[in-house]
Amino acid sequence: MYKPDFKVSPRVYRLLEDITALKEQIRASTVKVPWVPSLVKDAMARAAWGSTAIEGCTLSLEAVKGLLDGKKALGYPNKDVRMAQNYLAALEWLQKQEKAAHITEKNILSLHKLMGEGACDDGPIGAYRQLDVRAGLHVGAPWKQVPGLMHDLLHWLNTEANELPAVFSSSILHLRFVEIHPFRDGNGRLARALATWQLYRAGFDTLHVFALDEILLENRNLYIKALQRVQVEGEDLGTWLEFMSEALLETLERVQGRITALGLKEKDLPVSLTLRQEKLLRTLRERSPMGIRDIGRALRVTVPGAHYALRPLTKAGIVIVEGTHKNTKYSLK
Repeated sequence: MYKPDFKVSPRVYRLLEDITALKEQIRASTVKVPWVPSLVKDAMARAAWGSTAIEGCTLSLEAVKGLLDGKKALGYPNKDVRMAQNYLAALEWLQKQEKAAHITEKNILSLHKLMGEGACDDGPIGAYRQLDVRAGLHVGAPWKQVPGLMHDLLHWLNTEANELPAVFSSSILHLRFVEIHPFRDGNGRLARALATWQLYRAGFDTLHVFALDEILLENRNLYIKALQRVQVEGEDLGTWLEFMSEALLETLERVQGRITALGLKEKDLPVSLTLRQEKLLRTLRERSPMGIRDIGRALRVTVPGAHYALRPLTKAGIVIVEGTHKNTKYSLK
C-alpha cells in the first residue's frame, strides 16, 4: 500500500500558518460580495492558461479568457485550442464535484478522456498506457504495475490523506500521480487538475478563486526541478511540500492583490462585475479622469463597447460622469 514518508522543516509550518491566515482574510473579504463570480471566472482562465502553457500550449491568457466568453481563438493551432477548451471543461466539472467523498478510478479515466480528446499526442485516451515511458529524466512506473499503483494511491487519498493538511494531500497527490505516469500523454495537466480538485474537496478553496497553475507556469523551471529532486535525485518529499507551500502562498497573495486592486467594499458594489469592468475600475483608479475613447483603448473595445461596460457602473454610482458631449470624463466615485 502507498504510504508517503516525509520530513517537514519548521519553515513549512510557518508557511502553513501564513497560508491559513491569508486564506481566511480572503474568505472574509469575499463573503456575499457580488463580484466573486468574476474572480472565479478569472481564476479558471488563469488555471487553464497556466497548466496548458506548461505543456506547450501557445494560447495567451486573453485568448483563454475569450474562450470562456464564447469567443473563438483565431490564429492558434487546433490542438492548442482544444487543450485549453478541454481544461476549462474539466475545471467546470471539478467545481460541480467539489464535495465528492471519494475520487475513483472511473473519475480519473473520465477526466483524462475529457482533457485529452483532440489534445494529446499519444493515445489511448481515457485508458492506462500499455508500454513503458520516460518523461524527461523521470522513468514512469512499469506499465503492468500502473493499475495496482493507482489503486493504492486512490486508497490512500480517500482514507489516510484526510488526516493531512489540504496543502499536503493535494501536493502529494500531484507528485505521486506524475511519478506513476499512468497515461501516454496528458499526465501533467491531469495531475494539476487533480491537485486542484483535492483542494476543493478538502474545503480549502470553497470559492474557486485560486489559480495555482499560473504561479507554476511563471516558475516553470523551479517547478520541474522540484519534481526532479524527489523523482530522480531521491530527495525527501518534504522539499516538494515546501516548494508547493511557497507556490500556494504566492497564489493567495496574488488573489488578495486582485481584490485589493478593486479598492471597493461590498456596500459600494450593487452590481456583479465582469472581468472587463474589473479592468476598467483598476484603470480608472490609476488614470482618472478618462474620456470614452481612452477607456475604449485601455479595454481594447470600441466606443460603444466602452459605453456598455460603463453603463451599469455609472447607474450604480460607482463611476462619476463629469462634463458633457465630447468633454465628458469618467472617474471613480
